[in-house]
Amino acid sequence: MTTVSPSWQLFIDQHPQCMKVLRQLSNLDWYQTGGWSSFIGPYHAGIYMQVAKGNWYNYGLDGIHFEFGLTQESLDAKSLSIDLHVCHKNLFDRVQFNSHTVERMEELVNGWGVDGTRFSRTNLTERLSLPVRFTKSGFGKQVAAAITQMSELAPIIDDGLDRLEAS
Repeated sequence: MTTVSPSWQLFIDQHPQCMKVLRQLSNLDWYQTGGWSSFIGPYHAGIYMQVAKGNWYNYGLDGIHFEFGLTQESLDAKSLSIDLHVCHKNLFDRVQFNSHTVERMEELVNGWGVDGTRFSRTNLTERLSLPVRFTKSGFGKQVAAAITQMSELAPIIDDGLDRLEAS
C-alpha cells in the first residue's frame, strides 16, 4: 500500500472544496465577462487557488493574482487569508505600477471595514491580505464572496497596467 504525504492527502481531501469556490465564481457575471481564470494546485503544505485576469502577467502563476492556501492549520482554525500578490519582477515595472495603484487600493480596502485586513504600502509583492472565516458547508460561498470583494480592485489594477503601457 502506498502512503501519501499529509500535504498531498490534504490536497486530495480539499480539492472538492476549492472546486466549490470555482463553481461559485463561474456563475458570477464579473467572473464570466471580465477575462478571469483560476488555477487550483498542490503546494508543500496543502492546496492553493489563484484567481487572475488574462492581462495580469500571471502566465507562470507569478504575476498579479488573488491567492489563498488551505493548510491543516487553516482548516483547524476555520480561517484563511486571500492575498493580493503583485509578483512579477521582469515583465512590468512594479515600482511604477505601485505609484499608480497603491493609494487608490488602500482607500478602497479601508472602506471595506473588514477586521484583520492587512494592507501594505511598502511590500512590493504582498500588497493585501483579507481574512475569511468559513464553515465546511459554506466554504464555497464564503470564499467566493471574499474573492468577489477583492475583484473590486481589478479596475485599479487594470488602470495601473494601462498607464504602464502608455508610458
